Amino acid sequence: MPLTPFHYPIAYLIHKWKQQLSLPALIVSSFTPDLDSLLNIITGGRIPMERVVLHSLLGVATLGTFLSVMLTVFLYPNLVSFLFRLDKEKVKEKCRFSITLVVLCLLGGVLHVFVDSLHHPFNPLLYPFINESINELVLFNNTVYATLVVQSLLLVLLIFIFLREIGKKDEGFWNRVLIG
Repeated sequence: MPLTPFHYPIAYLIHKWKQQLSLPALIVSSFTPDLDSLLNIITGGRIPMERVVLHSLLGVATLGTFLSVMLTVFLYPNLVSFLFRLDKEKVKEKCRFSITLVVLCLLGGVLHVFVDSLHHPFNPLLYPFINESINELVLFNNTVYATLVVQSLLLVLLIFIFLREIGKKDEGFWNRVLIG
């Protein structure tokens, strides 16, 4: 997988394409599928979920979307406003529950799973119906080269985005990159 923050450029680009879309929902949902890996690390592997449930299409469409919506509406405004000293009410406004927010949370999760399927050796896209990996999407049929290409591309995009936003004259960097 690209390191979780490397999924950010996709969220940012979708938001730039349609400014009225919730950047927080896209950010949270593009990170949420990696919660299964985090749970695996925290439990020392006792709960073997790494890259299974939240990296499957059904899992990301159901549990992943639900978690993304809950995290966006209830956690993101408090966390981001506290850590980056942003106006909590402004953040809450961008994180307000709506059908559009739910759809964006689904979209962000599905795009995360798709990007990961381009370069991971294990892609449980059809779990729980099929437990095997679906590797037909892996670029070059080589996970090493594919990982190098995907992660490099996303890293370059991330750096470009941050440099572009830092270069703007006003002082709203964190507002622009975290709430849109």
